[in-house]
Amino acid sequence: MAPVSTISPEIRAEAAAWLARLRADDKSVADEAAFRVWLAKDPRHPRAFETVTEIWEVTGAAWNKPVVTERRRRLLHRRALLTGAGSLAAAGVLLTVWQRAGAATLKTAVGEQKHAVLPDGTQAFLDTDTKIRTTFDGDTRLVAVAHGRCNFHVRESDPRPFVVTAANARIVSAQATFDVRRDGEDVCVVLTQGSASIGPKDSSQRQALASGDRFVTGPNGSHKDRPNLVPLLAWQTGQAIFDNNTVAGAIREMNRYSVIKITTNDTAVGKMRLSGVYRVGDNVAFAHSIATLLPVILEIDTDQVRLELDPARAKST
Repeated sequence: MAPVSTISPEIRAEAAAWLARLRADDKSVADEAAFRVWLAKDPRHPRAFETVTEIWEVTGAAWNKPVVTERRRRLLHRRALLTGAGSLAAAGVLLTVWQRAGAATLKTAVGEQKHAVLPDGTQAFLDTDTKIRTTFDGDTRLVAVAHGRCNFHVRESDPRPFVVTAANARIVSAQATFDVRRDGEDVCVVLTQGSASIGPKDSSQRQALASGDRFVTGPNGSHKDRPNLVPLLAWQTGQAIFDNNTVAGAIREMNRYSVIKITTNDTAVGKMRLSGVYRVGDNVAFAHSIATLLPVILEIDTDQVRLELDPARAKST
């Protein structure tokens, strides 16, 4: 089998999509047959599928003590399979639906994901707590990201430029698959397929983006790099991947997916480091995993989980 280092993020994303499809409640014989065709198509595919399966199984360790509300049970029951050429899959605790969208506003609630087909056939995958506005005319396909994150798989056959605006950023593409995340005035664009360009909305100066590029821009400046895309794309499979992140940063990311918020007033706890793969949507389970790995104790209320330093365990580390 191919070494993991030779497997591209795009192939690993395809493998994650297959994993979600095969674990879906409505999996069919046709799905299994198509999966076997995909496995045989490229020698890297079996290794990629094995890798994402191992990650999924490791993630299950964070669910040893899940607390599932009635609302969460309904979301789990209504979970659906997401498919589509070039788009990635959502799986796990997040609600996924198809929607045919016209020139309108599309949004998701906290803990919800939504897959929409835009008027031109472009596929848009909205992450939790996201709002976008589509405005299509005879010359341009325009999407404004008000907040949150969205993946776009742009329809190739439409001659009109596909334009996404977010804060002061303007992204233009013809044939591409990319994520746009907006947090206030900060914008992050990750291009996984095709090509695009980005620049300020009020300027003709633009930078070219190629597959594998990330572009970050905001009030504090802009930069382009080529990071490991796997953690950046994990949200599309219902996961969060942390690699030596601070607990404070991990809490901010996990809180995006749950109405039950994790908090800490202890700066020592916030500065602790955390690595691992976690399923998003159940903050109580995530907090339990932190308490298992790090010297912290939990105080669980109806709508929040507080993390505090465990002095006895902290002295022994």
